[in-house]
Amino acid sequence: MELSKYIRTESVELKRSQIKFADYNPRVIDDEAKKTLKRGIKKFGIVGGITINKRTGYTVVSGHQKITIMDELQKYDPVTHENDYKLRGEVIDVDVKMEKELNILLNNPNAQGRWDYEKLAQIIPDIDYKDAGLTDVDLNMIGVDYLLQTEEENNIADELDDLMSPIIEEREEAKAERAAEREAEKAMLQEMEREAKVQHMKDVKQQVKEAAISKAEQMDAYVMLSFSSWSAKAEFCERFGYPAEMKIIKGEVFAEQVERID
Repeated sequence: MELSKYIRTESVELKRSQIKFADYNPRVIDDEAKKTLKRGIKKFGIVGGITINKRTGYTVVSGHQKITIMDELQKYDPVTHENDYKLRGEVIDVDVKMEKELNILLNNPNAQGRWDYEKLAQIIPDIDYKDAGLTDVDLNMIGVDYLLQTEEENNIADELDDLMSPIIEEREEAKAERAAEREAEKAMLQEMEREAKVQHMKDVKQQVKEAAISKAEQMDAYVMLSFSSWSAKAEFCERFGYPAEMKIIKGEVFAEQVERID
């Protein structure tokens, strides 16, 4: 069987010193996102996502952030090429105009799918959501009942993990019941897990559970805004002087800004 005519790249191995970043690349990454990506690369390695244009001198079209983190992990010096290493990428051969178009397309949210939050919520209990690049804010948007915590509350939250686990397990039981309607075999396994969790919850004193619920209510001091598109969110952030990639804005600070505008 012949390769599809739409496959127009060639998978090759290149030395890091052979490739160069696109100086026009419009993509940026904040520190938190970079930490998330680095965590993923250290666990899973580089899994695709690197495209290089041969015609313009092996210019990176997509994968700048991944290669930047690889440079850090390999201790590569881009000036002296010390600690040079090999990487694998998809090589194309196009002109500069098409290269720039691909640079945008391969990273453009408008050309990507969107989450089915119901299905995503069913996957969360089976994974380490941080390794998947999700945050507590993402979990709340998905509909998974995790608490949003300030930095000052993190220590308290850690101490409450054991107290909150029965409540989380009850919610997981409800999600597993919905999944059971679609996959009978999987539901049987989940039922066994739920029974073990229910037995564990019965061993927990009622007053401990009530204390955990009360503490959680005190920590539930947040509100979430949703926009129809990323560009709408970016316009909102720009209006009030925040970076477009901002995910959390302190309510008190925003309230002062609104009062000044009024």
